[in-house]
Amino acid sequence: MPLSIRATDDDGTLIGGVTGWTWGGCGSIQSLWLSPEHRGRGLGSRLLTAAESEIRRRGCDRVVLATMSFQAPGFYLHHGYEQVGLTPGMPHGSAKHHFHKRLT
Repeated sequence: MPLSIRATDDDGTLIGGVTGWTWGGCGSIQSLWLSPEHRGRGLGSRLLTAAESEIRRRGCDRVVLATMSFQAPGFYLHHGYEQVGLTPGMPHGSAKHHFHKRLT
């Protein structure tokens, strides 16, 4: 089942969001993004928490996601995700980090 959470500012402009899916007791976050001017204010953490809550509400007990080394691996580690894989040799010397988290 598709998952979509939006963050808007006071005038309704889209400033961030989460997309993903749930299926078979598992949730996946495919994308979590924020417009640059809204980063560093805790909104990303609130979006992640909202996504996890919705995934849990749908009966899932785990979340999987991947992010590039130049994006946000530290963000997910900070939020209790465990790195379970790494795909090296991505473009421009980057790597893809694969994460998993059990929801309690």
